[in-house]
Amino acid sequence: MFILVFFISTLAEQIAAYVGDDVILESELRENMNLLVNDPVAQQMFTSADELRDYVLNELISQKLILVEAENESISVTQEEIEPRITQMIEDIKERYPSEADFLKALQEQGLTVKDLKTNYEKNMRSKLIMQKLIENKFSNIMISPIAVKRFYEENKDSIANRPARAKLSHILMFIKPSDNESRKGFEEALDVYKLLYTGGDFSVLAQEFSEDENSKYKGGMLGKIRRGETMEEFEGIVFNLNPGTISQPFPTRLGYHIVEVLNKGSDWVLLRQILIKVNVTRADTLRTERLANKLCELISEGADFDSLASIYSDDPNIDLGEFYINQLPPPVDEIVKNLEQGQLSEPISTPYGLHQMYLREKISESPLTYEELRDQIYQYLYQQEFQKYFAQLIEDLKEKTFIKIFPPSQL
Repeated sequence: MFILVFFISTLAEQIAAYVGDDVILESELRENMNLLVNDPVAQQMFTSADELRDYVLNELISQKLILVEAENESISVTQEEIEPRITQMIEDIKERYPSEADFLKALQEQGLTVKDLKTNYEKNMRSKLIMQKLIENKFSNIMISPIAVKRFYEENKDSIANRPARAKLSHILMFIKPSDNESRKGFEEALDVYKLLYTGGDFSVLAQEFSEDENSKYKGGMLGKIRRGETMEEFEGIVFNLNPGTISQPFPTRLGYHIVEVLNKGSDWVLLRQILIKVNVTRADTLRTERLANKLCELISEGADFDSLASIYSDDPNIDLGEFYINQLPPPVDEIVKNLEQGQLSEPISTPYGLHQMYLREKISESPLTYEELRDQIYQYLYQQEFQKYFAQLIEDLKEKTFIKIFPPSQL
């Protein structure tokens, strides 16, 4: 009898709540709490762990109630509706790994198989789709009239209908380049490593010995899967033209000299490893580049054509950056652009990529947004307001006709 009482007591402590014939386990509750605990938005919403627990538990109860109601109304989803979504989710996860072998290894380390992963996702996806169908059925009669949208705009346009000031920007980017003497030394060192590879040296061993890329050298030079647009243009221009199994000759970028081996390749990605020999940049190199940048400012102020100078001196051929809201630009660019006049070139800004100079092509003052521009957004906002009201009422109605018992937090 004592053992049975102890077992029942332990089991009860592991249950967070009863919802009809279903239960919410403490483990399920804690798992969902852990998803929010490091979320900055959640940290502002809740002042204590008890508040977070109450919120998550109420959300889980609402989900259970919706699923019970869906079952009562014979709402279901077919395997054909679920399968494509599960397949896509698995493919999205695979994309995070350099290869399928790495993906399978990661699963194995967690004690999982692909089948386990599909089973877990299928359960969650089925519940999600069932809840979507029920909500669509219940709330299909929500209507927001054009008159309500127009009235909301007229009553609130002074506070919501403003487009912030914008700027059309171009730039000149100048890499801080090492002296010819330092470049020569870097090339000669890279060439010595390449000769070792050419005579049969092991790439992984030589990368750990000679590479100066701290992120990859201790992994045998492995960079993993690189997609187009993720790295420097001058780097991609070489590696995407190499065939799998090929080791490149040393080639330069702003970081130094690279020797790359392409391990595998797709239409828009390469799997590779590298040996990087850095080329030292001195204070004299920085000062030389700053003097040139300041000279460009003088020439623009004297009436020189920006596009002509940019085509000669910018190391980024894409000189037009586009149109930006000034208040959304990162510091210190936001303050620099605020103080620029149209047709003016800024002083150089030091960044990890080199020296940037911002050129203001056009500054557009803050202006009101029209009703036509805001109509769809207002409609969605009003719809969501109505939806939340209907949803809250649905949950209250379901609570009234469903047995719910909430247990105090487990001490286990």
